[in-house]
Amino acid sequence: MKKSIEQDKKEEFKMKAERKRKSIVDMELSTFEIPPSGDVLILGKRCPIGPEGAKRMLDSVAPDQFECVLLNEENVDAIFCKKHLFLRVEKERLIKAIKEEANAIMGPECMIRMRCDVTVTVKREL
Repeated sequence: MKKSIEQDKKEEFKMKAERKRKSIVDMELSTFEIPPSGDVLILGKRCPIGPEGAKRMLDSVAPDQFECVLLNEENVDAIFCKKHLFLRVEKERLIKAIKEEANAIMGPECMIRMRCDVTVTVKREL
């Protein structure tokens, strides 16, 4: 039995309506920065530059500003964070959050620059 074009379109529309995946793109344009890494640089397992090369690059343009965290993750080989971020949030908690987000969106050949804003809120009664 042949399906009509209208039935095909209804089925296609129903399938699209049942999908839950959605992509939202938020773009930020800014001046090229030195170093070109933002606050965090995430290296995939098979990206063109390894942790040692990235460390040399970052140290040459921003000496002693980044800390390297080597990982044994599915896609992520290393995370370079600006050291000042660890003054505002516990290192292990920040690295865990970065790993989770990076593993969700990147492949092993990726190198991702991340902006990471940490807001500290304090309420004190004196």
